[in-house]
Amino acid sequence: MKRAALAVTLLAMSSGVASAGGYVGLGIGTAPAISTGTDADESPDGRSARLLLGSRFGQFSVEGALGGFDTVMLDSRGAIAYDVYQASIAAKLSLPLGNNFEAFGRVGLHQSWWTAERPEHEVGGSGLLFGAGFEYRIKAVLGQGSLFVDYQYSSADLTGERSTLGDTSVRMWTLGLTVGI
Repeated sequence: MKRAALAVTLLAMSSGVASAGGYVGLGIGTAPAISTGTDADESPDGRSARLLLGSRFGQFSVEGALGGFDTVMLDSRGAIAYDVYQASIAAKLSLPLGNNFEAFGRVGLHQSWWTAERPEHEVGGSGLLFGAGFEYRIKAVLGQGSLFVDYQYSSADLTGERSTLGDTSVRMWTLGLTVGI
């Protein structure tokens, strides 16, 4: 997973790929909806954020992303605050709708890290992600970009040395902006 993310990052940063449609993006999202394989109650704390780096070839894109959010889990051990980080690599297919609007779908792999104040509560895992959304392509004098809204679903079996959250899914909406590089 780490090798694939590094390869995509290096590929997206190369000048040949950038001239084919490289872009960076930033998104801010809703507090995620979380379901775990435990009886814990999840309470997201604040918004989510995502940083994108991608390369577009016609209607097909390859995207790498780093994102995160905070959440609090309430179970028999009490309240456990987590800082959640997610790295992903995904393939994205865009379908033109007209007037610079596009619909898109995304599928990929992700790695999640749930860090806590006490290391015995930390968990992590990898799994699949799926997303879909709409994008408005902007063609300005100085370059290209887009405004987008998407819904992303990711799931993973989260385990740690002394803790487990089991099969966990995270769902969130994101509103963002990309800029061509």
